[in-house]
Amino acid sequence: MNAEFYTNNRQRLLEMLEEGSIVFLYSGLTPVKSNDQDMHPFPVNRSFYYLTGIDAENVWLVMAKSAAGVSARLFIDQPDEELIKWNGKMLTREEAAQKSGIPAANVLYAQDMDRIVAALLSASRQLTGINAAYLSLDRLSMNAPPTPAEQYAARLRERYPALTIKNVLPLLASLRSIKQPEEIDCIRRAGDVTIEALRHMLQTARPGEYEYQWQADFEHYVARAGMRLGFTTIAASGENAVMLHYSDNSCTVRPGDLILFDLGAEYGYYSSDVSRTFPVSGKFTDRQKELFTIVREAMEAAQEKMRPGVAVKEANQAVIDFYKKALRQARLITDDSEVGKYYYHGVSHSLGLDTHDPTGRTVYEPGMVITCEPGLYVAQEGIGIRLENDILITEGAPEDLIGDRLLRIEEIEELMGR
Repeated sequence: MNAEFYTNNRQRLLEMLEEGSIVFLYSGLTPVKSNDQDMHPFPVNRSFYYLTGIDAENVWLVMAKSAAGVSARLFIDQPDEELIKWNGKMLTREEAAQKSGIPAANVLYAQDMDRIVAALLSASRQLTGINAAYLSLDRLSMNAPPTPAEQYAARLRERYPALTIKNVLPLLASLRSIKQPEEIDCIRRAGDVTIEALRHMLQTARPGEYEYQWQADFEHYVARAGMRLGFTTIAASGENAVMLHYSDNSCTVRPGDLILFDLGAEYGYYSSDVSRTFPVSGKFTDRQKELFTIVREAMEAAQEKMRPGVAVKEANQAVIDFYKKALRQARLITDDSEVGKYYYHGVSHSLGLDTHDPTGRTVYEPGMVITCEPGLYVAQEGIGIRLENDILITEGAPEDLIGDRLLRIEEIEELMGR
């Protein structure tokens, strides 16, 4: 991405705001391992990154829109030579300006932030008339500690009680839901490396190893390709695969079992998200083929619904409707109400800078990138199968960014030939 991309994103957000608004977005802080040093790589707040292209910690973006005009400022840590000796280079004003497209004159040091914000919010400055402050208020748990954005919102409430505090996330979710060509290219490239890494793994991993060893073969290839992981790899063999977010990856991979992978490389902070299920021995049994084929056909049924104007929930309903018949034929259910015993998650989520990208859209629209991931979990047989691809919604039929790579039984068995 270039600076123009981030400048345009800021402009599009500002156009959504009413006059008299100010926006605060924070890059975040590096987590600290228990009683130890900072953990890396630094996990930048993705909405902040979407508007700036900066992945340094402890940086604030402040944008204002008023009768006096619009402005964007960055507040960064002042480089410290002693810290640089220990932790490496620090973001400079020139680098921040180059990455973000914000003029260097508007890149200031953190100690200036309170003074500048006070000037923007001063009630005596009638030209500005700021009356609403937008922050990223993305609390995930009632009992989680206050986020830096929440703490800053509390300070604003205390010092400016007439200021209305609003959540900017719905606006950003709307923007991030529709991907631009540069973003689609990143997701596509990450998906290509994910598939290549899986092929590498299938040619190197062996029955009798541990799940984490198969995982390591995949992740080694991703690292050699110069990419990072979009999320923690799931490598679930046998009965472990009926747990959706199993990630211990510590059991022996036994001949005769299936092994389910849910994983993805990340390129430019854009994640792929792919699931595949393989026979540990290199050959599917007849029963495994039967259930694998059912899930593959459920994926096709869901994708048929992923078209502009169709309600998002219809893709999941298509999977359920398909399973009502297919699972009877597979001798798993005798009543339609039993489908939920074997399929207990949704078929799709938005994908982008976050693996589960925020979205408030209930109808498919061109430019959305979503997953398609039907699954089938048969605990009594020790079988869990999930197949997942990344789908681009277009003006017509959806474009599958992954395609049928490692979805055909014949290709899998040929590749795993021992």
